[in-house]
Amino acid sequence: MSHTMNIQLEIRDKEALQTACERLGITILGGNLHSLYSSKESGIGFTLPGWKYPLVVKTDGTVAYDNYNGSWGNIDELNKLIAYYGLEKAKMEAQKQGYSVMESFNEQTQELELEIAMGV
Repeated sequence: MSHTMNIQLEIRDKEALQTACERLGITILGGNLHSLYSSKESGIGFTLPGWKYPLVVKTDGTVAYDNYNGSWGNIDELNKLIAYYGLEKAKMEAQKQGYSVMESFNEQTQELELEIAMGV
């Protein structure tokens, strides 16, 4: 049986979410009301690769989705978006405080290196 899942996350920054989606090639949907399998949810909707129904970040920070225990979408795709959202949010906050930001990657991990900006 399918049901809509709600997960409490700290996804509240629309700009960080949009940047993360752009980096991953994820489509952000227009409008405010989105149809999942068994419900309609209000918020920022987006589609993940291989997912049958959209996911919705609601104003309280929860993410509503229905993946039918993985049959309608791989949860790893959501986890990847959450990771990139966190990375983008950290970069934005560091830059607001006057830090320059450099990302470095290797085969297993993604690291974020913060350096104090010159002339600040």
